[in-house]
Amino acid sequence: MIALPSIAFGGFSGSAKGVTARQVGGRSVLSLKCFPTGAATGAQLARRASLKKISKSWKALSSEQMREWDRLAEHASGASSLGQKAEISGLNLYIRLNSYRVMAGESMMADAPAAEVAVPNVSYSQVVVTPELVVFGGIKHEPSPLKFVVKMSVSQSAGVSNGWSKTVIINPGTEDDWGEVDVTTLYLKTIGVEPVPGEKVFIETYWLDTDTGFTGLECRDTVVVTGESPYQRRVKVTMDNLDPTEDNNVSAIDVDFSTGAPVAQFNAVCLGHSNVASSEVYLDQQLPAEVIGTGVCLGRANDPNGKIVAQSYLVYIRNYGGKSEMTFAHRGGYYVAKTECFGAGIIY
Repeated sequence: MIALPSIAFGGFSGSAKGVTARQVGGRSVLSLKCFPTGAATGAQLARRASLKKISKSWKALSSEQMREWDRLAEHASGASSLGQKAEISGLNLYIRLNSYRVMAGESMMADAPAAEVAVPNVSYSQVVVTPELVVFGGIKHEPSPLKFVVKMSVSQSAGVSNGWSKTVIINPGTEDDWGEVDVTTLYLKTIGVEPVPGEKVFIETYWLDTDTGFTGLECRDTVVVTGESPYQRRVKVTMDNLDPTEDNNVSAIDVDFSTGAPVAQFNAVCLGHSNVASSEVYLDQQLPAEVIGTGVCLGRANDPNGKIVAQSYLVYIRNYGGKSEMTFAHRGGYYVAKTECFGAGIIY
């Protein structure tokens, strides 16, 4: 028979079979040990391996570095328990902050940040979830080094009121794209199934300071999945949108049209064609009427002597035959066929 730890054992802490006792704010707290259920996903296995690596790296720190982490931990706190903020050790703070940094693609930091960083809360105007679209719109932009982290659940019965334990990290950290974050592909890749119309998805979001690993408060939200939505994705043109049956005169292109304003951000590597001072781009679909027009952008290239030359281009955007065409037409500066065209321009 196993003797379970009891509050009667004032200073007792440790584990016995499936029960753990620990001291929190002078109190003995009993809890059941958690064991994994089901097979771990690839993301979960990678996360566990990362935590193990971070934990082991603590021993490689100098005594001074450890003391700095302990000092910072005195001013930080963990999750509250029984109405009191739980204390956190320098080791646990080191693991927590570095795990967030590694999750966002940053390297581990050995030195503790100078102080705890105040991270703003998330603010957005809408979340759209359909079987084909999962997107956050109207996000209040926060500058680098802050990144937007998203946790979501598989769709649950509409009657479920608490599904926060089902959320998993969908997006480990990204900058919003002009107030929009489209996580459709990430959701389907992570969850593995499409959201079901009429069911409910639980959502947690927060900003992550990638310089320090500190995060803001989690914003919790729920949304009922709809069959379709009037929400329109931001109009973009990338290499994936080009018509493979046409002769496209670019080696790279990324044109981003603003929502609700006649502005586009141009980025393209134009190659020129024949003896005409322009480059043609043919799309496999038709662009919306609101982005049809003429824009302007700059060009930068090397002349035959290797000198950098500046140019200007007009960008003609038009629809025909159910498809679209963009022409980067040279208008100023010494013309070089292979030119990087870039910059924001008004569509008129």
